[in-house]
Parts: sequence; C-alpha cells; structure tokens
Amino acid sequence: MFDQLESLSSQDQSPPAELIARNIAIKARVVEEDEQETSGTRALLNFGHTIGHGIEASVAYGTFLHGEAISLGIRAALILSEEYSSLSQQDSQRVLDLLKAYQLPLTLDSSIKTEVVLEKMKRDKKFSGGSINFVLLSKLGSAFVSKEVTWDSIESTIEALREV
Repeated sequence: MFDQLESLSSQDQSPPAELIARNIAIKARVVEEDEQETSGTRALLNFGHTIGHGIEASVAYGTFLHGEAISLGIRAALILSEEYSSLSQQDSQRVLDLLKAYQLPLTLDSSIKTEVVLEKMKRDKKFSGGSINFVLLSKLGSAFVSKEVTWDSIESTIEALREV
C-alpha cells in the first residue's frame, strides 16, 4: 500500500477509493483480531500516535487537525525507530517524503513546549507504570511495540521535531 501511495501524483490529494477501502479493511481486520486489545496487535495501529497525541493535547482544540498532529508523531516515531530498531534512514526518508507530498506538517513550532507535551503523554493510555508503549518500525510494513524507549529519548526527539 505504501508503494501505491508513493506512485500517486502529488497534485491529486485524494487517494483512490479502492486504496481507502483497502486501508479500512486492514484496520477492521486488526481491530477484529484484537477487539479487547489483549494480543498487542491492535496497538500497532497507534504508530505515530504516542507523541502525536501529546502534541495534539498540548494546544488549543482545533489548532491541529488530528492527522497533522499524527504526522509530527510519525516523524518522531521514525526518529526513534532509527535509534531503537533497524529502520534505515532511507525508509524514514520515504515516509517523510510522502508526508511532505500530502502537505502534512513535519516541524514542531517552538511555542509548543516540550515539557507540556511530555506531561500530556503521561496521561495517555499508552503510559503505564512509569513506562510508555511505543510503536516502532523495523522496516516499512513491519511494526512492533517497545517498552524500551526512554523519556530522555522522547524528550530529545520532541526537540528534534523543531528542526527542519
């Protein structure tokens, strides 16, 4: 599906209906397989959401569309995937290029304070017992949940989002 998105014209900001339907079917299958969120499979749908939700909760309602905040969260998850997993810089760049093509934000405004984002993240359902569940990529199309990501790494990653 990622290859299909890359092949679309950046001028046409509306993915084809069959691609949207395929995406919905995949998400529905994952939710159905892990309806009670017990196996961890459903958590994979949260790629980009950990820091993205923290950013979204740090600003006034309506400042970001949900997808815009998650775009920033995806960039953060890519940085952490390179640090904690085997995701290549080339694969990260492919994702970033696609987000850029769809005019999604990739740079965090300096008015959004790192401490506030971290505080908001601690209220998220993915935070438990002092650690946070983080969805990382080992390669495109292969995600896993990690409890190894440190708060120091999360903080430095949020700071890195301010850089172009």
